[in-house]
Amino acid sequence: LLILMMFRHGLRVSEAIALRRDDADLAQSRLWVTRLKNGLSVEHPIEGDELRALRRWLAARDDVLPWLFVSERRQPLTRQAVNYIVGTVAKRAGLGPVHPHMLRHSCGFALANRGYDLRLIQDYLGHRDPRHTAHYTRTAASRFDGLW
Repeated sequence: LLILMMFRHGLRVSEAIALRRDDADLAQSRLWVTRLKNGLSVEHPIEGDELRALRRWLAARDDVLPWLFVSERRQPLTRQAVNYIVGTVAKRAGLGPVHPHMLRHSCGFALANRGYDLRLIQDYLGHRDPRHTAHYTRTAASRFDGLW
């Protein structure tokens, strides 16, 4: 769930570990993403598979801690824990070295490859400056489709 949400919402590690239960409105299928680094906070939709995973995760918990993701010690996950989780999963999948910020970049590239507008991707990732978003669209070959 952590990896899915980091990818799907383009979360930085600090944003993911700061998520609280009340940021996820399961009734409305919405997630409030508080962006860091002076980014623009925004509400994202929660897709069906993610919503089901969130419900299973919360139903399996026997605590009332406010954080969405907690460690075995009932504390919010640390940056190091997220690095370890992502690295371990990547290794099990037979991938090379993977770090959590790659999930954020993958989100941007995936949206660009689907043909979404630069401005929409900028807002979705919380970028204030479009230059931070532009590099995602440069590699999207589909942007040239239909020019001629």
